[in-house]
Amino acid sequence: MLIGTAYSVLIRLELSGPGVQFIADNQLYNSIITSHAILMIFFMVKKKQINTFSVTSVKKFHTEVKIGNENNQKDPLNSKHKYTKVLVEDPYNNRDIIARVAKKQKGVYVWGTLDSKNMYVGHSINLYNRICSYFMPSILKTKERRVLRYLNKYGFTNLKLTIYIMEDSASLEQIVELEQHFIDSLNPNLNVDLVASSSGYHEPMSQEMREQLRKQRGTPIFVYDANDFTLLYVFDSKNYMYNTINIHHKTFNDCIDYGKLYLDTFFFSLDQIEESASTNLLTLDEIKSLVSKKREIYEVKHPASKSILAEFKDDSRLNKEFSSLGSLAKELKGDRAVIREYLKGTKSGYYRGK
Repeated sequence: MLIGTAYSVLIRLELSGPGVQFIADNQLYNSIITSHAILMIFFMVKKKQINTFSVTSVKKFHTEVKIGNENNQKDPLNSKHKYTKVLVEDPYNNRDIIARVAKKQKGVYVWGTLDSKNMYVGHSINLYNRICSYFMPSILKTKERRVLRYLNKYGFTNLKLTIYIMEDSASLEQIVELEQHFIDSLNPNLNVDLVASSSGYHEPMSQEMREQLRKQRGTPIFVYDANDFTLLYVFDSKNYMYNTINIHHKTFNDCIDYGKLYLDTFFFSLDQIEESASTNLLTLDEIKSLVSKKREIYEVKHPASKSILAEFKDDSRLNKEFSSLGSLAKELKGDRAVIREYLKGTKSGYYRGK
């Protein structure tokens, strides 16, 4: 039982300070929750009882961890896929908690009213980013789907969010199978389509683009205009995106992990946003040009970026002033974190000896 107590203390510590991450490894934290639940099953709960475990309460937040299949009618039986269930009450005011448990996780999510009369089931390979999109006014106002019309009209005050986190090794097909399992069992009235799909294609997407996505080997990156959630472009992979629009991988990760907007304009997603029915696919040159223009506007709107004078020790004619650290790193094709250490004086000498 001492081990169980230690797990409980770690979980309470992690959830006690929203925005503060004591356990840096999210997979480790998820494993601790699962291990805690298993110990509770064997030592504190009779076999015939429902294996429900309250972890902690923070800001009207209540989470339940359940191993395997559920044991009541509201939670479907006989799912062949393993998952960890997390129930979040008052989800809008507990977004920090959602980030803690869902960041970099894959699985299924269920929006439901407290009386369980209204439900919506969805899936994602990047749960936190996907769930965050529902909180964005720009996607709510589109009202393209029944669930968006409901959320836009009634808000989130009477809602609970249930997240079914699957193992890291789970494939997209397995995630979709679990989504279909919950759709069949819960019969959610806010889902227009009662057949789960791994593609998420909506009608405006051309057959050519659908074929392109099928052939991709990497994880595609969907780029949306955050103003109205119009799909603008689909990159084949992260690396291709880094090189094409010159975005730093840390900046990209912040956008994907936390739902931040890039240049106050673009929303990135690993999933296609099914609730957005608007598509205006740009050519590669057009998306590069648009990003460049938005970057110029962003740098004017955010003057906190300090100009930097780069001096070359052997040839002063090469000296050049840059508007920001990002533009300097782009010119030198270097890492911003390393260059920042030279600017702060943490590292001495010349960058790359020049």
